[in-house]
This record gives sequence, structure tokens and C-alpha cells, in this order.
Amino acid sequence: MSKKKASVLRWADRYPRFSSLVRKLDPRHLTYPNVAIFGANPVLDLTGRVEVPVGTIGNRVAIIVFIGQSLSVNNVPTPYVPANSAIDQLNIYDGKLYQAKDPLLGINVSGGPVTEKRGTWMLAMADKLIIDGHFDRVIIVPMAVGNTRADQWASSTSAPYLFNNINVVGLRLRDLGLPCTAIMWGQGESDTIAGTSQAAYTAALNKVIAEFNRAIPGCPFLVAQEAYYYGKTSPAVLAAQASVVNGTTVFAGENVELIGPSGRYDNTHLNEAGALHRASLAVAALMAAL
Repeated sequence: MSKKKASVLRWADRYPRFSSLVRKLDPRHLTYPNVAIFGANPVLDLTGRVEVPVGTIGNRVAIIVFIGQSLSVNNVPTPYVPANSAIDQLNIYDGKLYQAKDPLLGINVSGGPVTEKRGTWMLAMADKLIIDGHFDRVIIVPMAVGNTRADQWASSTSAPYLFNNINVVGLRLRDLGLPCTAIMWGQGESDTIAGTSQAAYTAALNKVIAEFNRAIPGCPFLVAQEAYYYGKTSPAVLAAQASVVNGTTVFAGENVELIGPSGRYDNTHLNEAGALHRASLAVAALMAAL
């Protein structure tokens, strides 16, 4: 790499709001996520956060990557308070581990300002994995961005360049020496709105899966059934999500379509009961895949 390009890339990492301008130079050398979705600024305030060491990583530790859109960001009205303390999270913006607490770092707040204290279903899932005896420690790696379509995650050459975030997560895990237990894809509502065809969604999702296979080789990929948006769903999106499952490297994730209006505070986003329901569905799907 030339000195000039190296200098530009360092500049981009230091000033992340400009990173999309230089990301196309050499995206695989950039180690800072790109978020260029209006209203999707990630939670980055470290006030009250406790950094933790990596520690010993054995087969009783789960490291789970969560990618998708608004249901997998900080959107539950009330933060979840876990019963277990052995739940940590990787902040993909600084590459450090912290004790996990809602709102989770590195993902946006859906339905409110970035300073609003909202919760997630992922923290409840991590808690249940320990409560049910599947693991002794869980490390959450949240990377979802609200209001995103599948094709936006599949493009490295057009804004918002979210495809490149996959490589960022791979580098973060590598730098900490962390393996990957599973990648959980939870997205589809924006494609219901857009009327995305089955073929287009399948092509985009397969590109995302292929990039994860390159960046984090050998990590099982779970695809949720998720398309419900204000009382409507998309058979095309659901069919596409089902079509990529092969039972060897790509597995069926949780069926979010089973969560009805009573589990959603606005008939789309999850309320506290819906978050617990999804957590249970996700634990069952993960353990079936593993």
C-alpha cells in the first residue's frame, strides 16, 4: 500500500463521519464501521460502561453476531436487565469488550433519540442461553442498522456501504482472538415496504452470506423468517429467506412472524413480551443449528 493511501485510510478511521468518502479506495483495510442511514446513529457513549478482558474462550463461551435492521437494534421500550453477569458485548466501533447492558453499544436506537434508554431482545437471548445451561458466558456482537434493505447490506460500492461492515466485524473478532459461534440475520421489513422480489432478495442475501464466509470462515449463519410490517408481510421475502437455508452452513433462524400484534408496541417493533418471545425462539433455533 502506498504511503498516501495508508495516510488516507488512517484519516478515515480517525474521522469516521467522512469514512464513506474514502471507503471505496480499499474497503478491506478500513476498520471502522460505516453508518450513513438518517436517524441511525449508533450508541457510542461509554459513560457507565465497564470494559472487560477477553479472558479464556472455550466451548462454553458463545460469540454471536447479530445483523439486520430495526428489530435487532435498541428498540424495545424498556431495557432488559439480565439475571447473569457473564454477558459481554463487542463494540464494533472501538474493538473493545464491555459488560453488556441495554442500550447496546454500536447500534442505533429505533423510535427515539440515540440518548434514549431502550432495550433489545439479544440481551434477553444471551441471558436465556446461560439460564438454560447451554453456555456459561455469552459475547454479543451487535451490528444491525435500522431501516435497511438486504441490497444495502450487499453493496460495497454504493451508499451506505454496509457490506464493508462485515469485514470490520471479522477484523474485530480476529484482533481479539475471538471465534464465532453463530451469525444471526434478522431483516426483511424494509424489503416488504420496497416490494423486493424473491430473486432480488435471495441474490442480496447470498452475497452477504458469502462475505461472512470470507471474513469469518466456518461460522454458522442463521436466517430468521422476518418480514412483518404493520400488519403486512411479504411471501417473496419469506420464500427468499427460506431458500438460502442448506442445513450445513446456513440454517433456519427464529420465525419472527409468529410474534403477533400483542408482542409489538406499534404492530411492527417488539415490546417487552415480544422481545422475550423472540429470545426464546432464537435460543431454540440456535441450539438446533449447533
